Amino acid sequence: MDFDERYRQEKEFHDKKSENARADFYTYGVLDRANRYAYDLLGDLQDLVVLDLGCGIGHHCLMLAERGAMVYAVDLSAGMVKKTKKRIKENGLDDRIKVLQMNAEELQFNDETFDIVFGHSILHHTHLEITRGEVHRVLRQGGKGVFFEPLGHNALMNLFRKLTPSRRTPSEKPLKIEDLVFFAEPFSALKHREFYLLALISFPLLPFNREGGVRWVFNRLSRLDDGLFSHWPILSRYGWVTVFEVIK
Repeated sequence: MDFDERYRQEKEFHDKKSENARADFYTYGVLDRANRYAYDLLGDLQDLVVLDLGCGIGHHCLMLAERGAMVYAVDLSAGMVKKTKKRIKENGLDDRIKVLQMNAEELQFNDETFDIVFGHSILHHTHLEITRGEVHRVLRQGGKGVFFEPLGHNALMNLFRKLTPSRRTPSEKPLKIEDLVFFAEPFSALKHREFYLLALISFPLLPFNREGGVRWVFNRLSRLDDGLFSHWPILSRYGWVTVFEVIK
């Protein structure tokens, strides 16, 4: 698939998604544990200049601004940009967040513009070699990139992806641990942590989570996963998601 066709499909898919937001397992808070870890990696954001790469409907750029950052939020989808602008205005953060429609593989910023680049579930939609070059270029020396991404080692999760093609674009591809190492090649340091393996046992029951019990089980199993990955690191690659940090 050529670049133009991939961009067209990504725009079309996410424009439709911005118009038809629906409740599913992501809205039940199942990613909270990994999200908190990603946020902790960001550190003190006061007066830092931060790029929210692939901002979606604006959830993360609001968090970044509320923690004191000056934020540039970009997304390929015009629908997502519109939704984010509306959300920012409603929260009175127009003075701290600038939202732009932009391709992650062709960032329209000067070299060494940002202290931090944050991306949540964006890199697996892009050409990694191109995107890593752009991230490295716009980061200041000593700056960091923090990314949250799905992993592609777990056979059951891959089966679920195949059975639910309408949930994703044709060109997106969950990352492998080897992809993290590849992405980090131009940078001086890489660290990563994986989440959710045993927790996936409760995954099919989450839509029936009326009393919060299934979510409670999911969170308890998530904590067990931390111990499991600590004792047997090889198993971590079969987790659902990874959070990783690179330093320029």
